Amino acid sequence: MNLSKIFPISDFLYLLQLEEYETRRYFKRLKRFFWKRNFQKRGKLVWTKRVKITALFAFPFSIMLFPLTPVWVGLANLILEPYFEKIKQDIQKKAARKFVLEGKNTKVVMITGSFGKTTTKNYIHELIRFNYKTQMIPGNINTLTGIANWILESFSGSTEILVAEVDPYYVGEVKKACHVIPPDIAILTNVGDQHLERLGSKKDLKKALKEIFKCAKPDAVKIKNKKSSLEYALEVAEILEIPKDIVRDTVKKLKPPDRRGDIKFINNFEVIDQSYNISETTALFAIDNAINIARKKNKKLVVITAGIPELGKENKDANKNLGKYLTKKTDKTILLKSIFYKELLGDSEKFTLTKDLTEVWETLKNYEFKKYIVLMLPELNDLYY
Repeated sequence: MNLSKIFPISDFLYLLQLEEYETRRYFKRLKRFFWKRNFQKRGKLVWTKRVKITALFAFPFSIMLFPLTPVWVGLANLILEPYFEKIKQDIQKKAARKFVLEGKNTKVVMITGSFGKTTTKNYIHELIRFNYKTQMIPGNINTLTGIANWILESFSGSTEILVAEVDPYYVGEVKKACHVIPPDIAILTNVGDQHLERLGSKKDLKKALKEIFKCAKPDAVKIKNKKSSLEYALEVAEILEIPKDIVRDTVKKLKPPDRRGDIKFINNFEVIDQSYNISETTALFAIDNAINIARKKNKKLVVITAGIPELGKENKDANKNLGKYLTKKTDKTILLKSIFYKELLGDSEKFTLTKDLTEVWETLKNYEFKKYIVLMLPELNDLYY
């Protein structure tokens, strides 16, 4: 007997974790997932301290009334929210105090925007690290709590320049991040169309992102309206008086971070990996860029996509638009069967439908790798299948 089908507490803790422990979003998601089981396919539950405590609260009720396990998990999270919010606030306060005490001689370069944050952050770090003792908050650590935890665990008071990025899920998050590490140089890469489902409207998205200018230090340098991540990085290098020969030599060696347009080989295919950034804006830009690369190499273009998540009222047709664009612009599209596939599919014969990436690569065996370039857009997580 498969106990996970009868007692699916792990599945629904995973669902809660994917929704960033937001109770409202979790219960909204239950409409589709309540009777689903064993849906941890593209990822697995991470047994963090919060997950373990939530599991302990939900477990007794799940034992007594196991068909309602999804509800008990949500209610346990709701009850524990004030406790975990207090922990997060304490972490943020401790991080702010540590930075005040130890970061007196540290200048902060902070970046926010709808996209391009990580690439800009990495380029800046590469351009300045030879002239200043520099730390960069790594990878995708870009939430308020993630930044605060990193400050407590990894920040060194001898650091001269700290480079960080913030990706807001709500109005006020950038403001709070600026309180923890106040920016001396504030960068707004762009205002696009990501996270509209969470933020509610483009107006609120713009408000959330512009907090970086309102809440930076009074004498902070504020940078916006550049065309690319490289231009932002070059502006910072100029402000920090990096020698031109170092800038010139470093620019020649710059490469985008992993999954942000870097080119790699997978199963003999040349692949443009854009499997991190996802919005209608970034998807269309990635397609245009891939078409240009394919043309230069005299190759055809295959696109792998699962669609665009987290859409609001103002961009609700993004997947239909993407489907039409793919039909018009590309040679072939391999479509993952996410909940968005019907919107993307339309009546196009250029699309091949697959259930997961394993089947995608099986499908690609029918293509001659020397004739094609592959653009890989995000697969999306298990919330969208």
